[in-house]
Amino acid sequence: MKADLLIKNGLVVFPKEGVRNVHIGITDGLISGIYSSDEEIESNEVLDASGLHIFPGLVDTHEHLGIYNSVEADFLDTKQHAIGGVTTIVNYDRQVESYLDFFPKVQEIGEKNSYIDFTYSLGILTEQHIDELEETVERFGLTSFKFFRNYERQLNDKFKINNGIDLSSYDLMRLLEKLKSISPKLLLAIHCENMDINRKLISKYENEGQDNGLKTWSLTSPGYAEAESLLSTLYLNSIVDGNVYIVHLTSAASVDILEKMPWLIEKGVKVETCAHYLCLTEDSSVGLNAKVGPPIHTMHDSDRLWEGIKQGWINAIGTDHVPNSLKTKYSKGEGVFDALYGFPSVGSLLPIMISEGFVKRGLPLERIAEITSYQPAESFNLPSKGRIEVGADADFALVDLTKKKVVSPQLMYSHSDYSVFDGFEAVGWPVYTISRGEIIVKDGQPIKENGRGKFIKRLI
Repeated sequence: MKADLLIKNGLVVFPKEGVRNVHIGITDGLISGIYSSDEEIESNEVLDASGLHIFPGLVDTHEHLGIYNSVEADFLDTKQHAIGGVTTIVNYDRQVESYLDFFPKVQEIGEKNSYIDFTYSLGILTEQHIDELEETVERFGLTSFKFFRNYERQLNDKFKINNGIDLSSYDLMRLLEKLKSISPKLLLAIHCENMDINRKLISKYENEGQDNGLKTWSLTSPGYAEAESLLSTLYLNSIVDGNVYIVHLTSAASVDILEKMPWLIEKGVKVETCAHYLCLTEDSSVGLNAKVGPPIHTMHDSDRLWEGIKQGWINAIGTDHVPNSLKTKYSKGEGVFDALYGFPSVGSLLPIMISEGFVKRGLPLERIAEITSYQPAESFNLPSKGRIEVGADADFALVDLTKKKVVSPQLMYSHSDYSVFDGFEAVGWPVYTISRGEIIVKDGQPIKENGRGKFIKRLI
């Protein structure tokens, strides 16, 4: 069969397997063939990838579009994802209303405005959400949900929810059991943090008037507060035999749990960390721009997270991307307890992982492809994404490992006016990004119009 597009002469980075010099045929938006470099393949178009490494398109399974801006504005801003080689995102949202009423609205907004493919994980906050889970899965093809241990016994006060669940350990277990009864493919993403410790420490340091930026913020939720919550989550999951995805791991203490208790993560557990926990510390000059929950900690914590990636205890990298502006970030004040949570952080993930992981620490390129593409896709039931194999979506980031750029909002085509990686000189930037066989970034510039992204309905 004649291919629509043939990518030739590139070094293809196969997740987990290695790097090979092969040609890739694309037909009808799918990978139609993988050929040895000496084969002659007919095609309508040829893309010469000489000197480039071909990664699977990145799958960012941790985003928060629509928190500080309208969801429409944030979807319109997804060209910045493609510049960094991201071709698929999983967006988190949480609402009080029925998702049967809410979700069709945001799906339509995404399909009208997104530059890349997307799906959703919805936060479970009410008894109604639990009652409607099976219908939500069947109607919309949503197979991942979120459980906020950081809001335990706080929904009624914090969010003015009268019918909110406690988000207690009991709620965690019954939700895992409910999901498992619907399908073993359903996933629960969990924010692990002991908020009894966190709330008391915030009150303590706030009353003392302590404000030493990220150092103070780190003290309000020490690594052991995350590790204790992680340990109980993993143990409860083992009882239920559930399917969990631990989001944004931050601490050496938590990595110690993963290392010392392997039986808790042998089945039904995936663990994510984020680039800011790997590359920033409480001493970083970026200051409270990087205020996030859970907090960024020390160099020791960062080093242990890298070790967790190397040893395979950590399976995935997300961004926890929260689009906002500096004006929004500091709209309630500039102190440590006033600055809002979250920051924009998408677009530079792959270059940062190449710079800090491959160049600085010798992390193999195939491992980077695994944790930024393959494993996120596997965890979130996206079987056509994150891989380079016949039949998969033809999503690629064609990277020049020698290309250096300094991160800035202008470089990212972002409407946000900052990132926590501003000024970071990263090497290994995509020259082309391809989504479903269509070149959407060329020479580092987006070349298509918004609204080409598709909602991905996941099957069980």
